[in-house]
Amino acid sequence: MDNNKLKKQTSLYINNNKDDILKYLKALIRLPSPKGEATYAQELVYQFLADLDFSIDMFPGDLESTKKYKDYCPLPQGELNNRALNLVGTKKGGNAPTLMLFSHVDTELPLDNIWEGEAYLPVEKDGKIWGLGAADAKSGLVMILMAVKAVLAVMCEDIPGDLLLMSVLGKRGGAAGALTAIDKGYTADGAIYCHSAETQHGFREIKNYSMGTLDFKVLATGKPGVPFEDLDTSEVNAIKKGKKIIQALEKWNEERRQKMVFQDGSFTGEAMTKLHFGRMISGDYVGNDPISFELQCRLYFPLGETVDELLDSIQKYLNTTLQHDHWFAANPPQVEPMFIRANPAETSKEESLIKIVENNINLVKGPQDFIYQHHGASDIRFPILYLDIPAVGIGSLAGGFSGKEWIDKKDLIKGVEILANTILDWWSHNS
Repeated sequence: MDNNKLKKQTSLYINNNKDDILKYLKALIRLPSPKGEATYAQELVYQFLADLDFSIDMFPGDLESTKKYKDYCPLPQGELNNRALNLVGTKKGGNAPTLMLFSHVDTELPLDNIWEGEAYLPVEKDGKIWGLGAADAKSGLVMILMAVKAVLAVMCEDIPGDLLLMSVLGKRGGAAGALTAIDKGYTADGAIYCHSAETQHGFREIKNYSMGTLDFKVLATGKPGVPFEDLDTSEVNAIKKGKKIIQALEKWNEERRQKMVFQDGSFTGEAMTKLHFGRMISGDYVGNDPISFELQCRLYFPLGETVDELLDSIQKYLNTTLQHDHWFAANPPQVEPMFIRANPAETSKEESLIKIVENNINLVKGPQDFIYQHHGASDIRFPILYLDIPAVGIGSLAGGFSGKEWIDKKDLIKGVEILANTILDWWSHNS
């Protein structure tokens, strides 16, 4: 198998079929798959892979079986239904290592204040395709499907190794998607997650490091004063107690940020942890004494720490710091996990899979000044942590995440070629 010849043939094939690639993305956008609802777009993916003679398995997220994993992320009640499906396609090959290519099919919700009723009506404008899922992450699925189609179109023999293609449920932490697929026994020797960079870095950004990400809440109580005694001051105001919790956590966060900094790489010298205060809930009426306080936070944390250790550490820190407060001594605040519970994971920049990806990005787009982004709770963590294989995330230039999404048309076409070359080089390197 002449790899360079095959690359030239796939490049020609892709450039001769540019219009079909863009049409397919628009077709995917037209078929809804908002998070927590039916994934109609999977029907199009199913037919595409069936036409390529893939074996196909479709299944809902399994939030019971995945509870045993440290990275289990619960979904808000009622968000998952049995018509929200994962899809895994398998094509058998020779004895070369198996390559997993995956992205997520579910999107954000089609909010009228953003899309004005046109979320599923793709528009081509200014060199971009606009529509719900264009960036996040139906363009990633298009990269995968069209790259594989191009490779198979130029191969005159059986493929050297198995291909495993996954179109999964990825919103809200991935337990319903990639983790469910892994729990069902799908495995590989290397994985590429096709998802555009939220930073608009495009293919300059190499996702090889998934930061730990923990959503948690801190609960505190108060005590009402004498009813209808408007000038009474005997109450224990839960909001005031909550202020002490915030001050304690701010100090904890600042101490961590001073100690924990990147020693090398794209972000040398910057803090590698951050505590974000996201929401406060307290009181039921302006004239009543607030007797409960809830602070919702998100913590980003580095390698060497785990979700379970941090929950315990935060609880102990608050207990120690607030023990001199008589109310907290008797009624300590409680720390509880919420939705995202992602342990950190990393693939070395020197790993051959990453070098293959980088070489093909440079080949197709010209030399790049790569950024090794610290992305929180990336789905690359699942194959790294639970299959013990290298994984990397790449994607075309895109923007408008959580807003009006778009994907750069030319960069999407280049992305298909980059991924097709990477598949060929994976086989060549490992044969």
